[in-house]
Amino acid sequence: MAGRPPRTIATEAIVLRRRPIGEADAVLTLLTLAEGRVDAVARGIRKPQAKLRGHLEPVTRSRLMLARGRSLDVVAQAETVDAYLSLKGDLDALAVALYCCELTELAAPAQTPQLELFHLLANLLSALDAGVRPASAARYFELHLLSAAGYELQVACCASCGSELAEAESLFSAAAGGILCPSCRAGATGRLLSVRAQKVLRYCGRSGLEEFCALRMPTETDAEVRAALGEAVRTALDAEPRAAKFLDQLGERP
Repeated sequence: MAGRPPRTIATEAIVLRRRPIGEADAVLTLLTLAEGRVDAVARGIRKPQAKLRGHLEPVTRSRLMLARGRSLDVVAQAETVDAYLSLKGDLDALAVALYCCELTELAAPAQTPQLELFHLLANLLSALDAGVRPASAARYFELHLLSAAGYELQVACCASCGSELAEAESLFSAAAGGILCPSCRAGATGRLLSVRAQKVLRYCGRSGLEEFCALRMPTETDAEVRAALGEAVRTALDAEPRAAKFLDQLGERP
């Protein structure tokens, strides 16, 4: 006979989103190390004197004790691991952090461990907190989130036939899953990418986050890469992230 599931679970989590319910409670959307994306209730968290309030803000990494509930888990204990205070003091960095948290919520299946995605998001938040360029961090996260979620873009070879790509302007098709060679692009929809933009995407795929954020590129190349990855994210996740509108206002996306 299988044993009963534990009545409590201890795990690290990143708070992706918080929404109010009732007079003082809130439902948190969490990306946990133990169980992936879960929703949990924080009782009385909206009261000014609530002890757990500061540990459960969006874009915060905390150690939690979750008690099993009938429909939703309940946060029993919380201790901050990293509040990312520098990030939260920078409007551009905070906008990108919220955008990436929303992408994570859209990409992560419920109650399924997502270790790669957890560490990708945690590394992004730490890098933003350390002062990397927010726009570059967003591009890095978009590309690697797609890979972690099973939608890896093909940018080093043709997404359709796998042939080597010539060093020439090529068609990027989000629907096809990457860059297409001249033979496969007939009838496909997408956008043309310059050789420089293609090289940036390849470098993004093989480099570390800090390395990529140190890369400086012309404005027109940055715009090409933003547009291509934004389209790929919308296609793969079948959604238009709400936070993208805020990034539009800040000039982070075309």
